Amino acid sequence: MKQQRRLAAIVSIDLAGYSRLIGQDEAGTLSALKALRQEVIDPGIAARDGRIVKSTGDGLLLEFHSVVDAVVCVAEMQNALASRNATLSTERRMDFRAGVNLGDIIIDGDDIFGDGVNVAARLQAIAPPGGMMVSEPVFESVGNRSGIAFADAGVHQLKNIAHPVRTYRWLPGVESAALPRWRRWRHKPAGVAAWTLAALVLAAVGAGLWQLAGPSPDSTAVRAPAEVSTEATKDQQRIGVAVLPFINQSGDPSQEYFSDGLTEDVISALGRFSSLTVMSRNAVFSYKGKQVKPADIGRELGVQYLVEASVRRSGERIRVSAQLTEASTGQLLWSQQYEEALSDVFAVQDAISQNVAGALAVSLTKAEQQRAMAKAPENLDAYDLVLRGRERLWLGTRAGNREARQLFGRAAEADPDYAAAYAWLGRAYLDMADLGWVEDVAGTVDRAFDLAKKALSLDPDNVEALSVLGSAHARRTEYDEALAASERLLEINPSDVRGLFGRLSVLLWLGRIDEAIEAGEQGFRFDPNPAATSVFNLGLAYYEVRRHADAIRVLERGAARFPDNWNIRAALAAAYAQEGRLADAADALEALRRLNPFFNLAEFGDRFQDPELQAYLQEGIRKAGWQ
Repeated sequence: MKQQRRLAAIVSIDLAGYSRLIGQDEAGTLSALKALRQEVIDPGIAARDGRIVKSTGDGLLLEFHSVVDAVVCVAEMQNALASRNATLSTERRMDFRAGVNLGDIIIDGDDIFGDGVNVAARLQAIAPPGGMMVSEPVFESVGNRSGIAFADAGVHQLKNIAHPVRTYRWLPGVESAALPRWRRWRHKPAGVAAWTLAALVLAAVGAGLWQLAGPSPDSTAVRAPAEVSTEATKDQQRIGVAVLPFINQSGDPSQEYFSDGLTEDVISALGRFSSLTVMSRNAVFSYKGKQVKPADIGRELGVQYLVEASVRRSGERIRVSAQLTEASTGQLLWSQQYEEALSDVFAVQDAISQNVAGALAVSLTKAEQQRAMAKAPENLDAYDLVLRGRERLWLGTRAGNREARQLFGRAAEADPDYAAAYAWLGRAYLDMADLGWVEDVAGTVDRAFDLAKKALSLDPDNVEALSVLGSAHARRTEYDEALAASERLLEINPSDVRGLFGRLSVLLWLGRIDEAIEAGEQGFRFDPNPAATSVFNLGLAYYEVRRHADAIRVLERGAARFPDNWNIRAALAAAYAQEGRLADAADALEALRRLNPFFNLAEFGDRFQDPELQAYLQEGIRKAGWQ
């Protein structure tokens, strides 16, 4: 029997962030979705003579005889939904994505199949939430008859579609002027690398115009945020981003380490884009488990954008639902759901980091894209062991450190070529030395040094290994080498606070105090809650340039957060004394004596290369009343 075919306009629609909404309020989401179908979507389809072919719960497949009716129906529907969303909180917004294609379909009863349907579904997957993405045949057929202006979104190699597809994008309320003639030129489709998931901002040479190129397969394109002006992009001004702790939706608290580890890895990947300022783990994890308004987080952290995600791990499968929002308004800029085999977790990390960068219209170089790609271990068990070890290490306890070392060691045994296992094992040994948990401090630092070198021999760009190496060099008073390690780390990841705080430490002891303060202040912007050593170093740097009030401000906060840290108390006593606050200085000295009965003033500050800097520090402690 001959197949029945016809040319039709096909529309594929789905609800962006459906899983997140269901997870938050299943009954409320289903009720709201039903109301939208009854009051907005279904009547709009009928008014334009469309036919609902099938419903998939959160999505619809539609057929129209007229491509103009199809496009106008989607635009009217999205405008109506945008008006409704304007009265809702960010958490309750319902943004639909629509893909529209004009192509040949196969008729099977009430159902339709064929390449034309598949293209519509793939266009829907890369459509901006609240908008639509259409193929070139739709754009050419509609012309000016719909009164809707589209923006060229570039050529895409859509998943499981043999030929590249030129696409055009529309969003409600966005004035897209008629396409300039240079954008209407036909280009011979170029191959699109499978890993290229970012949307890039490209300069229109000689015209002073910028276009937001579309994402690669299965990512979600969005309009460029208003804040990213042409001049800002040209000057590579850095955009502030906070990756909030990913929510574990596995229903198993023991899987918390996995969602936390994935959060950290995405932070690290995003930090490698030089156009982004990415807040550190310490800064964002203070919000874990808390209900805080996006605007408040943005204001407190000084960032414009927030990345949020939920993670569900089941057996050998992983599902990640991620979204990017504008902090001040809560506007959803991008969302995507990834469901992959656990072995593809690194591809998920790559996709999230690349898509966020693209959604922010960041100008990325090819080298930056390649640096952001996660380097997967041969053995996924090794990755899992490293995530578990990192969770234990972050506890900051002796027992946690011991368990972490065991886990990192097992990871190295499982995959001897996995650089991260050696780097994090080195970090654990370095923490032991820094926290005074070993008698042989020098030998422990040497052990960390050797592990960092081993990691770098396997992966020269491993930032954790560079951080450990720099710290080990500094502990061995090899300051030039330590500075080189921190500069290399910052070259790879300009937002990495380990590199900035490492630079602060080295420059402090070298006596380059102004540069040390600059690095420290930048680090504090990325991480308002750094480790005790970094608090002490910045406070001491302020002290040495006679900014005693600033030193007191930093050190007092440090003393409150780290009440058992005697170094902070010693520096605070000196700062109080130089500021004339002798009663406070005496209290700080009393705490110092209690915390470290064996404090030796002659050795305090002996890492300074300039004897005058050590002398001024000791002078302050004597003024405080040290005998």
